[in-house]
Amino acid sequence: MLPSGNTRNVVTNAKNEHMKRIILLITLTFTINVIAQDGSDIKYVGINDVDDSYIGKLVHLDFYNRSFGAFNLNKKDLNDIISIRLENKNIEFKEHRVDNGFNNWFSQQYVESTEFIDGYKIRISMCKIKEIKSDSISVILFLEYRDINGKANSEKPNRTECEFPKEILSEILVRS
Repeated sequence: MLPSGNTRNVVTNAKNEHMKRIILLITLTFTINVIAQDGSDIKYVGINDVDDSYIGKLVHLDFYNRSFGAFNLNKKDLNDIISIRLENKNIEFKEHRVDNGFNNWFSQQYVESTEFIDGYKIRISMCKIKEIKSDSISVILFLEYRDINGKANSEKPNRTECEFPKEILSEILVRS
């Protein structure tokens, strides 16, 4: 005997409700996984949005072009090179950025000299914003001097003040 029309509708409605629950469960699982995947402790602030509330904050400066690119499909080197005057000489530095779109940690970002200076690479591990003007930002650079094996020399000076024109900065990275 064939089920009546009402019984058939009840079975069809139950199947539809079951299918809706499965789709909802898949959607929620995917959404939660996407949200949970981000391992970032960095807040990106455009240079024109930096105001006095950032004075005293520890930051990284992103020079020239935005150096972070989760969707860098052509694998282009997004790390800029900047010349900074330290120890009475202009020294070329290159940004070292780690960002795959999911895991980007404040402690893994730095700027490092492209050459050895007196037997050491000079690494700027972070900056502290000292003053913000309409056309520049003054910071205290935190320096590390590393030998050919990467070992830090603690006897060298580890902080110095520097001022950068805003026109060469794209954004700052703040630990969130």
